[in-house]
This record gives sequence, C-alpha cells and structure tokens, in this order.
Amino acid sequence: MTGGHGNNGMAHGIAGPLAVLSLALREGIRVPGQEEAVDTFVTWLDRHGAHYWSTAAHLDADQPPAPEPARQSWCYGRPGIARAQQLAALALGDPARRRAAEDTIETTLTDPLRLTRITDSTLCHGWAGLLTLTRAVAADSPAPDRFSPIIQDLHRRLATSWERLPKLGFMEGRAGAQLALQATDATGWSRALLLT
Repeated sequence: MTGGHGNNGMAHGIAGPLAVLSLALREGIRVPGQEEAVDTFVTWLDRHGAHYWSTAAHLDADQPPAPEPARQSWCYGRPGIARAQQLAALALGDPARRRAAEDTIETTLTDPLRLTRITDSTLCHGWAGLLTLTRAVAADSPAPDRFSPIIQDLHRRLATSWERLPKLGFMEGRAGAQLALQATDATGWSRALLLT
C-alpha cells in the first residue's frame, strides 16, 4: 500500500503479539514493560481494530473511517482481534474491555451479512477457526452460555462443509477442520493459533 500500513490481525499483525503477551501474563510470566506494551497494543486496537490494517490516511484522520465489509476470520477479522482484546482484558483485570470484546464476538458472529462473507471451512479463514475461537472466548467468559447458540451454528456449518476442503493440512485443510470439529484440545493444539 502507498505509505505503508499497520496490520491489526491475529495471524499477521499486532493482535498476535498482544495475545502472546497477554497469555504470558495470565500464566504469571512477566518482564519489564510487558503490561505497558499490552496496554499500548490494546489501545491501538480499540481505535483501529475494526480494520484489517491501518493506513497512513487512517492515522491522519480525526477518526478512522468506517470499515469496508470484510470476511470475518481468526487470521485477520474482528473475531481474532476481539479474542486478543479479551485476553488482554483478562490479563489486565479490565472487565469493561472484556465485555466489549465478547460483545464484538457475539455481534459479529450473529450477523447474517457478515457470515455470508465466510467462504471456507479452514482454521485460518473459515468456520473451523471461528468455532475454535468462540469456544476459547466462551471458556474465558463469566457468561459462557451466551455463546452456545453461536458455537452450535458454527459447528453445524463446519460439519456440513469441511470434507470439501481441497487441502489436507492444518491451517488451510481438512486436518485443522477436523480438530475443530472434534471439540477437544487435549494436546493444546489451539495454542498455535494464540487462542489458549
């Protein structure tokens, strides 16, 4: 992009380091400046997290422009960013931010127009990643039942489509989709997605 951009996504942007630092804090792993970094990153995402990336024009504006309609996913979209924000809120003891992140997940994954933009079943871009993410969000929420209908819907969508994936692999293939479908994380595989 002309002028560069700041990437906000979980897989490619600042939400990923935010999740790592927040997960470490929750495990009692602290280094000097870590909490300040978490606060800086989450404040950035409060302002810019509705976009896949922030451009120089976004930074120069008084308010970032309204986001264009986009595919929602673990890797780039609002769900992955909101999970990172939830993890930060849990690490910093910020219930208002946690509620806002959880509200974003619920609003995003119950909006039919946003759901129509999801076109595959993969962990990276599709139903499997959203299902795994929503289970993690629910497990850390004081009101996990609010996510039960969403989890059921995502499970149904994944169950009816994962076998059509052309690849075999983890991130973009049937193996990852099957792991999400089985609803077990005994090996801790979802840590690779920075979700747990």
